[in-house]
Amino acid sequence: MRLKLHHQILIAMFIGAGIGLPLNYFAGTGQIDQSWPDNFAKYGKGVGDVFLRLLSMIVAPLILSSLITGITGTGSAGGLGRLGARTMAYYITTSMIAIITGMIVFNIIQPGAGADLAVLQQGAEVVHSDVIAGDQSLGATLWNQVFTLIPGNPFAALADGSNRSILGVIFFAILFGVFINVVGGEAGALLAKIFKAMFDVMMRLTMAIIKLAPIGVLGFMLFASAGKGLDVFVALGWYMLTVAIALSIHGFVTLPIILIVLGRRSPWKYAQSMSPALLTAFSTASSNGTLPLTLTCVEKRAKISNRISSFVLPLGATINMDGTALYEAVAVLFIAQATGHELAMGQQVIVAVTALLASIGAAGIPHAGTVMMVVVLGAVGLPVDYVGIILAVDRILDMYRTAINVWSDSTACAVVARMEGSGPVEADVESAST
Repeated sequence: MRLKLHHQILIAMFIGAGIGLPLNYFAGTGQIDQSWPDNFAKYGKGVGDVFLRLLSMIVAPLILSSLITGITGTGSAGGLGRLGARTMAYYITTSMIAIITGMIVFNIIQPGAGADLAVLQQGAEVVHSDVIAGDQSLGATLWNQVFTLIPGNPFAALADGSNRSILGVIFFAILFGVFINVVGGEAGALLAKIFKAMFDVMMRLTMAIIKLAPIGVLGFMLFASAGKGLDVFVALGWYMLTVAIALSIHGFVTLPIILIVLGRRSPWKYAQSMSPALLTAFSTASSNGTLPLTLTCVEKRAKISNRISSFVLPLGATINMDGTALYEAVAVLFIAQATGHELAMGQQVIVAVTALLASIGAAGIPHAGTVMMVVVLGAVGLPVDYVGIILAVDRILDMYRTAINVWSDSTACAVVARMEGSGPVEADVESAST
């Protein structure tokens, strides 16, 4: 019997950790040379990067064809406006709930109290060169996001393929799809048919690439476990615990309640349907890289229409970052507390609002939240150099918060589909109500 994809991914994760952690341990005790875990980590990352690059290759054309196909299926600008309003309302609400959850957990645990800065500050200077580009005002950052939304050349945005250009692709695809409906007639029908055919081809290509997911996941887990090991997490243990608890509350309590009440879905069954995407998001730490698989799981396994998924998911992968918003708020509060800057409630509110806005601008790639954190730190007058103190454990937290981001996007599909009158199958409705 052939193993299902999510089982293959799960096994690959355990194999990667099972190889990497012992190598890191034996190198630390001097029983083997340090070059062993270093080389395994390097080659593992290389394998994982190839898989992620294949996924990145199809993101732009998949989003273009998927969005245009979905929008032409709405039939009217009014239907699209209603869909957009409901999607944005969900995203803003859940992100703010995530931030509030993180701040409550932080104020209970107080992870920065008594933190050893001599240990934590190692490597801060290395990070500063990476994040200095984000050292600007909140207004300037948000204006840049609005400006980036409008592509100077949509073909260049498609050719670029970077996560920063994805907003431009989405904006152009929405406008193009709307005006296909406006023009209508023979020309509109022809264009709609062409993009539908393109979408079908891209989905077949996506499925072929997704079969390589276990290999990519194995590589990434080998990189994380062999390269980092366990020792580096000790100094930041309480911080990690705070973020993990807050993310768990949001992912295992808040979102399932929303799924039951508003989406009328069984959280357990829905999570099973989304498990390949969630496991891939966890291992790759990339919302945009996981997007093709998320689309496939939502449509093929969760049985949600392309009209909903093609709009909700690409938009969510770009601007809906529940996990990232929560992480940024907790990280900034931790840095403040660890450096002796206790923030008053008013300043924590500023952190919450700024984290919400900054998370909208955070691209769905590994460590993008680290760059946007500079904006949040600047909002409360904290030094940006201290971003470096949390980088040692960022990869693990990045993996977890990315999985929460994708879980929230997936939940949005179920909720919006229910509101739009294209809800789940009857069996799932009964399961959600029991």
